[in-house]
Amino acid sequence: MVTDTRSDGPWKEVEYEGYDPLLIVDLKIHMLGKTFDVPCHGGRPSNGLLRIITEDGVEGWSSDISPDLAYILAGEYKGFSVREHLIGRDALDRERIWHDMLMGQRLFKFPKDLRGAIDIALWDIAGKHLGLPVWRLLGACRDKVPAYTTQGGVHAPEGTTIEHFVNFALKAQADGFLGSKDHCNVGPEFMIKLAEILRDEVGPDFHLMHDAVQYYDLNEAIRVGKALEENGFTWFEEPVRDQDFRSLKKLREAVGIPVVAGENFPHHIHSYGQMLAMGAVDGIKPSVVSGGITETQKLADLTNAFGADIHVQLGGSMWGFATIHANGGIENLVMLEVHENRASRIYPPIKNPLRQIDGYVRMPEGPGLGIDLDWDMVQEDTIEIIE
Repeated sequence: MVTDTRSDGPWKEVEYEGYDPLLIVDLKIHMLGKTFDVPCHGGRPSNGLLRIITEDGVEGWSSDISPDLAYILAGEYKGFSVREHLIGRDALDRERIWHDMLMGQRLFKFPKDLRGAIDIALWDIAGKHLGLPVWRLLGACRDKVPAYTTQGGVHAPEGTTIEHFVNFALKAQADGFLGSKDHCNVGPEFMIKLAEILRDEVGPDFHLMHDAVQYYDLNEAIRVGKALEENGFTWFEEPVRDQDFRSLKKLREAVGIPVVAGENFPHHIHSYGQMLAMGAVDGIKPSVVSGGITETQKLADLTNAFGADIHVQLGGSMWGFATIHANGGIENLVMLEVHENRASRIYPPIKNPLRQIDGYVRMPEGPGLGIDLDWDMVQEDTIEIIE
């Protein structure tokens, strides 16, 4: 029997017969030394592995932990200890912990990825504890996800040509992906020309998407959007600033192609709610690493209520596993994004990396996130354990 003292509300002192909590007893972060040849958005990916350990030995994992985030998780930040707040908590109390971390983001200015890292690891624990993959705990809406690939990096390299983008799309098509997305920000005239050539090269049945990385003003976005519409593009992503709801709404009213935005919000549900309530977008673009699987499910339900879609970004390594599981519980998902220069970053080293086959990525069947981690390589490459 345990007593629930999580709240000062009506649930305080509620007793649960026959339930033993799955207590968190330790947190460890392995900072790993591997570097990558391919930069991501002008920088380098974070190489920390978070382990949340319970008293019965079940561990939950999360990756992409930066050194700064690792020290916040393990130490004290602005007078608050995340570690002490988690030790002794029931690892299955994901919702309560998620809300605590959301408030911590407000009160202590926690980085937005803190909630995501903790939440992903707690879902991993839940699945392992119950012997089920996370996507089945989320309702098992699908057992595979349609996939497209996208050119990595935010800014087009200097001197980029039409041929550069065409070759990428043709390779994606040859590799079996269902679509290809560019991050071209050479300028609106270049993109208008590129849209027509891309469609001619790949044919009518291959999905094409344009991510402008918030490059255009409203008038430019309308011109480009009409060209994308004429050439059968599937959606227009980040055309203007994410926070410019007025321009997004005007663009959506001016073109007949779905408008997708929201990748660079502070990443909590309330900002997306305002965007959807204004009718500013047809779909939103969150990241599991920022709010966790819990927030992704909330956002999926929110967009569904507004008749909108959700596009969940895929990274490499464990982030990718968390994303694919979250997608398994989403009905209004369009396609899964697979980054050209992240899909190969199987790091921390994973023996069973996600693969696209015939245009789809299948759900893992192992318990939790279903990750088979190469612990020998982790130990070999660990340069510091923060705890």
